[in-house]
Amino acid sequence: MSKITTLLSLLLLSLASIVARADATLHIGSGYGTSCATGGCPIYGTEVNNINAVLDIYQNAASAPALNSPVYLILGVANTTAASSVIENSVLNASLIDTSGHSTSVLTTFDTYAGAMYSSDVYSFLKFPGANKSNSFTNWSGADLAVDGIQAKNFGIYVFSLYTNGFAGNDYLNINTHLLPEGTFAVAYGTSSSGRAYSTAFTNSGMRDYPPKPVPEPMPLVLICLGLFGIVYVTKRKIA
Repeated sequence: MSKITTLLSLLLLSLASIVARADATLHIGSGYGTSCATGGCPIYGTEVNNINAVLDIYQNAASAPALNSPVYLILGVANTTAASSVIENSVLNASLIDTSGHSTSVLTTFDTYAGAMYSSDVYSFLKFPGANKSNSFTNWSGADLAVDGIQAKNFGIYVFSLYTNGFAGNDYLNINTHLLPEGTFAVAYGTSSSGRAYSTAFTNSGMRDYPPKPVPEPMPLVLICLGLFGIVYVTKRKIA
């Protein structure tokens, strides 16, 4: 009897591990239709994708089933220790874009400000089971410092719900936002009907970088210098 009990226990543990197993296949991209929509445009070594006012969640696993509703968009805002109405209202709208390019509007709501994360990883902080644990405070703060010079002491965690039953393999959830603060991270989380977790690895997360600084064009600079030279020349003539 004890052997049977032991075998049953091992079987149950094995089944539990299968159900809870995580697929870190939700990539954060720069918006449907852009060259970096599926990720793969790193701004921190070979990791983290650049996002701006538009971002997307891409299901990289072609065979992934439609995830349960809602799918969660999670934002980590550097050095935020209290709820912010600006961030809570930052997500404007979203749409589901399937593999044929068909777009369907998706109801999006702000769920909660979960508090400030000083350590650990974002999925453990939110108690989301079965998720990839590489989106940690250590990785986020290291990227913020290296890319933007931001010394992050914590990250305020904001959770949004995207209500869709159709988000499956190679689909996109395209999201329009107010421009997020520099150094903000974006990841996603969802589950299948079997309880399998789908999350974002650090290498596929999104990070809001500083906007590129404009480089002055040579010709306008030449004209400005010539103008200043002319003013000096005329002034000297008047004095003489």
